[in-house]
Amino acid sequence: MFKNLIVYLKYPSTALIISTIWIGTTVLIAYDRSLPIFKMIIINLVVSFIIGYIGFRVDKK
Repeated sequence: MFKNLIVYLKYPSTALIISTIWIGTTVLIAYDRSLPIFKMIIINLVVSFIIGYIGFRVDKK
């Protein structure tokens, strides 16, 4: 019954690393408003893409 409602996360370690990066950046920006927000977001996007590309890769057999 609830099988369709539960989101299946195949690679939780990769998702945890990416979410930790974004949460850490959010905390830093909330703590210090003088940080370059746009540059930090761009860096997060690039790093998240690279980690996601490597971490969510599926081996084709």
